[in-house]
Amino acid sequence: MHDSGSLFGWLITAGFLLTLLNYPVKLVYRKFVASRPRESKFRRIYVKFQRFIVSNHRFFAFFTALLLLTHVIIQMLYRWFSWTGLIAAGSMVANLLIGSYGHYIKKRRPSAWLVVHRAAGLLLIAAITAHVLKGGR
Repeated sequence: MHDSGSLFGWLITAGFLLTLLNYPVKLVYRKFVASRPRESKFRRIYVKFQRFIVSNHRFFAFFTALLLLTHVIIQMLYRWFSWTGLIAAGSMVANLLIGSYGHYIKKRRPSAWLVVHRAAGLLLIAAITAHVLKGGR
């Protein structure tokens, strides 16, 4: 059963990476794709990819949170308590709450919450990296 904890940890990482794609995909579009002609096959394919990533950003985040909950339960029942895991999990939950606040309460009005949400994402990358490098301990 302890291998399931590792599997869910890596699934969380994959879900988080899908969630993180939101900003870079938009940036690539603005910098490189938007200037291409509308008839370009590459542009059409990229726009479909971008719409998929951007429209599902919040669902990727909620799915990752469910994986996180499962991971925490498995780790606490069958393995050990991890301080780096607690910090990473707390950061992820905080970022999920900030994003939910922005989506459901602020309703597409960017303000300081968006800067905090993006900064929390960067801190979360550092927290997950530390957790993985410490061997999940």
